[in-house]
Amino acid sequence: MIEDTNVTAKEYRKMQKFLLLIAGCIALDQTLLSIVILLSLLMGLQIAWKERGISQLRVWPRHLKWLLLLLLATGYVSLHNPLVTHPFDCTFNFFYVVGQYVSVVWLVTRFGNCFAGTSPFARPAPYEDGLPFWKVFMRQPFPLRMLRVLGWVAVVSVLIGIGQHYFGGATDALWVDKEANPLLRNRVFSSWENPNIFAGYLCIVAAYVMGYISVEKNSRKRWGLFGILLLVILCEVFTFSRGFWVAMAAEVLAFVLFFYRRGILYLCGVALAGAALAGPAVWQRLNTLRHVTEDSSAAMRLAYLEIAQAVVEEHPLGIGWYNYRYVFPEYDFYFKNPDVIMYHCHNLFLNVAAELGLPGLVLFLCAWVYMLYLAVKLVRKARFLWVQAFAAGYLLMSLGIAVGGLGDHVLFNVRMGVLFWLLNTLLVLIWNVNRFASE
Repeated sequence: MIEDTNVTAKEYRKMQKFLLLIAGCIALDQTLLSIVILLSLLMGLQIAWKERGISQLRVWPRHLKWLLLLLLATGYVSLHNPLVTHPFDCTFNFFYVVGQYVSVVWLVTRFGNCFAGTSPFARPAPYEDGLPFWKVFMRQPFPLRMLRVLGWVAVVSVLIGIGQHYFGGATDALWVDKEANPLLRNRVFSSWENPNIFAGYLCIVAAYVMGYISVEKNSRKRWGLFGILLLVILCEVFTFSRGFWVAMAAEVLAFVLFFYRRGILYLCGVALAGAALAGPAVWQRLNTLRHVTEDSSAAMRLAYLEIAQAVVEEHPLGIGWYNYRYVFPEYDFYFKNPDVIMYHCHNLFLNVAAELGLPGLVLFLCAWVYMLYLAVKLVRKARFLWVQAFAAGYLLMSLGIAVGGLGDHVLFNVRMGVLFWLLNTLLVLIWNVNRFASE
């Protein structure tokens, strides 16, 4: 494939290094991530132009690809909705946000699949004992390398969050209802914008850690992964995000019921230890769930849901991408203040339905269900343990996002959205690895 063009294997390796850099930037900084995605896109387009005469292997299942293209078209068409009163803002946000999603999906699909830059008939480099770590790393399938980078950065993000709790740096004023939670002094957010987004990120991290625990045969490595999982759960507690506490609990319960039944005893032990060691602020935060309407945060969430439901009922075809913030004042019965800006409705599914309409929600859910179908197939018929681990992690992650999405919309955050679509793309690539790649 490469010999017929001016593209060299070195250019492909450089391109994949930039993709790994994208994975490393997701948990660090939005501006840096956008710059790296733009540079990677320019490089990728240059290589694709050189190879424009070469047919590429079909990576995405045909039906899934059409679902995603229809979802993309629905988002673009929604910009022309007559309810859109700020077309420049909405259009700019669409191309800035969705542009990054599409760029990452295309780049990873084009340059991260198991045949990228090589002949489909080329034999993989044989495994050799005694190789240095970086050579072993470079010989691994690209999706696995990207997962490792995501994991390393996630550990750093978790350690930053724990450090914020014990050594300062966490918020002690924002996102805290002092009247309902007088003992709550701070909520960690690490390198993310706020504690709720960080809590959603931790649910994703925990899901994949549990996925790898479920297949790990080496007891020492498995206990190491358990240690990382406990740190992630501890950091989740320090976010004091009740909705994602429930999401994390759902993930852990599903993990021990479907993927690691031996872990039920460990779960009981951790639950007892957590109950014994939980500070008064944690118990107080949990106690607020008994009186939801008296807690300002929970009461606002309920009001947001009522407002979003009213929007969907009156506009079943949607109000337009990013237009929720401009329509919100017309339905606001809670704040009754036109100066209050509400970017989203704090519910993943209602937000999609409100902006893209019920057809957009159906397309989004159909595409997601198709992804879940691929993940279930991989769990049952994985040829490699790491493939099975990723598929299990994807299923647990989807459960966490769905449960947490009932009370918040963390995918509104651009970095979280990039991570979500990156993991979807990796699922498809790994599905192809499982079908075609040799050991």
